[in-house]
Amino acid sequence: MMGFLLSLIIASFVGTIIWIVQTGVRPITQKVFSQTWHYYTGFIPVFFLLGGSAIINRLVPFIRSILPDTGTSPLAGEMREPFVHILPSEQAASHLTFFNQQFANLSRLENIQGIAATAILVWAVGTFVFLAVNVKNYRAFKRSILQNSRVCEMVNGPVKVIVSARATTPMLMGLWKPAVVLPDTPFGEKELAMILSHELVHLKRGDLLMKLIVLAANAVHWFNPAAYSLNKQLDMLCELSCDEKVVQDMDRESRRLYGETLLAMLEYGVTQRNVVCTSNFCNSKKNMKRRLLNLMNVKKTNKSMIMLSLVATISMAGIGGLVASAAESAVPDRAVPSKAVPPKIPTGKDPQGRNVYVQLEDGTVLYYDKNGNVSEVPEMRKSVSPPEYTTEELIDRIHLFIKDGVPVPPDYLDQLPQKDLDGINETYGLQLKRTESLTTEELVELMKKGIEEGTGVPQAYVNALPQNELDEINKIYGWELQKSN
Repeated sequence: MMGFLLSLIIASFVGTIIWIVQTGVRPITQKVFSQTWHYYTGFIPVFFLLGGSAIINRLVPFIRSILPDTGTSPLAGEMREPFVHILPSEQAASHLTFFNQQFANLSRLENIQGIAATAILVWAVGTFVFLAVNVKNYRAFKRSILQNSRVCEMVNGPVKVIVSARATTPMLMGLWKPAVVLPDTPFGEKELAMILSHELVHLKRGDLLMKLIVLAANAVHWFNPAAYSLNKQLDMLCELSCDEKVVQDMDRESRRLYGETLLAMLEYGVTQRNVVCTSNFCNSKKNMKRRLLNLMNVKKTNKSMIMLSLVATISMAGIGGLVASAAESAVPDRAVPSKAVPPKIPTGKDPQGRNVYVQLEDGTVLYYDKNGNVSEVPEMRKSVSPPEYTTEELIDRIHLFIKDGVPVPPDYLDQLPQKDLDGINETYGLQLKRTESLTTEELVELMKKGIEEGTGVPQAYVNALPQNELDEINKIYGWELQKSN
């Protein structure tokens, strides 16, 4: 449940960020790109609202898995050593972000599963009500339009044309059996041709299906105001791009006549709201002004503009992918973590006894023998110490950790002579300290950080901390840290 709820929140967050970015750059892109480009790129946030974040975050590891391994990682050869300490994946490379910490705190709430179940129930009810209201409105609207309507026999085309006294604007209606609906008012031959051309463009492009997809995104994210704004924007962009398609080959006089047809429909009276599975030939006065201005400024598409629009589209999708990846990485384990499944560890050489141990994200430490079998599973929530190395081995390993951007285990620093530690600090401009140089406050802070971030607590910290402080940490976190001396 928690995993689904977090996925929903991430999808809503990512979709909203992309929509904000698109809205922010639109004053610039309107001067360069066509309305059709704006219409179709408007579905990028819709894609992420409907689960695109999860798709991308699963696609990236898959792509990485099929790419050849170059083996350039400085620690790639560590698995072939007689004894290896492997830090948890991802956590060793960077610290948790603020949002990561908040999600971690959230996952530790006592009633988190009950809260998640209640939230999902509220969301499901809201989604059902949203869809039910829209379906009811569509059915009522369709019955109203078809009441006292008649088929227009004078028009031959790929779809049926209906004349209805209750229609206030020409429209395309129906997803499975679409029909063009005309108001019961006289049209000139050219006006009728332009109206039918507009509605047939909707039909050819499948705009009613696209509107249904946007409605689905709005239903899933009914709690997000941005989803409603996105729905309205795409409805308007749909009409603008359709106008653009109809008039792109017209001369100035024909475009003027098309604009007059739009104005005539506005004067006739437009009261129809945005109804699913319908298109609107005519909109509100504010939107009609925008459509009329756009008619005379339809941009010609050339090869350079096509390439530029393609680059812009990929950039927007890339921004979405980056935001999705960042949002995903801020959530620890995507849910309340269960006990992690131990990985299979290749051990390479043929040493005796235990030669590899792995500290999992939940704090569990697993030991593996030379055959890759678990040889011992210590109790959880206890500090562990790495094996002892020679000074040369310690220096080599510390160099690797620093170059790879991985925090150096404090036990390594404690085993290293002070003069060699000073040399490393001078070489890399660092301030690495031995445990004995840390104050009690620093030790407490480091131990709390290790517990909360799941990276473990070095035994050296435990031994150096006063007993009363250690008892307090065990009491707060429910751990069983004990001094070894």
